[in-house]
Amino acid sequence: MLRRFHNTFNPIISAIFAGNGIVVKTSEHVAWSLPYWRDIIQHCLRAHGHDPELVQLVCGFAETGEAVIRSGVDKVTFIGQVLSPAVGRLVMRTASDALVPCVLELGGKDCAIIRADANVQQALQLLLRGVYQNCGQNCIGIERIIVHRAIYSKFVDMMLEQVDKLRVGAPLDEGGDDVDCGAMTMGVEHSPVPAMISEAVEQGARLLAGGTRHQSAAYPHGQYMAPTLLVDVTAEMRVAREELFAPVMLLMPCESDEDALRIANASPYGLGSSIFTRDIAQGHRMARQLRVGMCNINDFAVNYLCQSLPFGGVGESGFDRFGGVEGLRGNCLVRAMTVDRAPGLVQTSIPAILQYPTRGAVKSAAFCMHLIRMIYATSWLAKVAAALSLAKQA
Repeated sequence: MLRRFHNTFNPIISAIFAGNGIVVKTSEHVAWSLPYWRDIIQHCLRAHGHDPELVQLVCGFAETGEAVIRSGVDKVTFIGQVLSPAVGRLVMRTASDALVPCVLELGGKDCAIIRADANVQQALQLLLRGVYQNCGQNCIGIERIIVHRAIYSKFVDMMLEQVDKLRVGAPLDEGGDDVDCGAMTMGVEHSPVPAMISEAVEQGARLLAGGTRHQSAAYPHGQYMAPTLLVDVTAEMRVAREELFAPVMLLMPCESDEDALRIANASPYGLGSSIFTRDIAQGHRMARQLRVGMCNINDFAVNYLCQSLPFGGVGESGFDRFGGVEGLRGNCLVRAMTVDRAPGLVQTSIPAILQYPTRGAVKSAAFCMHLIRMIYATSWLAKVAAALSLAKQA
């Protein structure tokens, strides 16, 4: 719910602040919320004296999105979810017909690297939040936790103790505050995630918790998945390469910092990431070697809260940025303009020797050569000599 709200309102605010109107095509999975969002937006615009029609919200399937792209818009921002790289390619292909620029935010396979010197207790709750909040349905949700071998066994035991305590259900009907994970937006019955988990187990991974659909007593047909902990995962497994978009925590052992970076960069995605370490300098060095758009040292997704920072990824996670100065400027048609600073005193003119018709290519080239030497020569003697040559030719 919160993610959908943010994905709707963030582009609207950026567009308006940059002086634009905007058409938002929402996901068909959240059609129910569209009238509420429209009421909020129009109320805000009216309250500040703006035309409430400045923002338009539409809902539909693929043909609706295609119609919006072809409608004459100046830019397209596509924020996807699971399987979004394939949809992003379709968006980009449609936009290319009209040469409409695109921002593509296509989900991720975010990693968290836990160095041997990390404060494990501090990292534990941040990682639980990073994996299981919103049932893992976050583009910057953590899906891979890469842990140094020296602390791996202890980390697995500590995490399993917490995951076993997580509660699943409907927050409004089944205990309210006693629910940690609610329903899935996309459903579980047709999800490939359980099959990928089973495949990983066959290849050597260990399933310590979850891995299946959760059966709700109040809603037996509800879209729930049990919080899952899968350990001893390797970078070659499909579950470590493809975006899950589900409440699934993958623990992957590493032997060194270099090995951790190898595992992290093995994913075709590159959105967000985290590094937990007491050695901040080494954390910075490792962050610079990650092929990602964002990195948080000893934290999770704090960059997402800082709207002054650009947001976006690389590889299968898309390209370009929204948020920050970069995002606002991206919503503008950038125009370069020049003017003489003191037009009353100095105005641009062409030296006589270069005016058309010229005095000949040889003399013009010689003049330009002396001009370049006067400006860029490294010694004052050479500059003076070039200036004297210019004076003779003028």
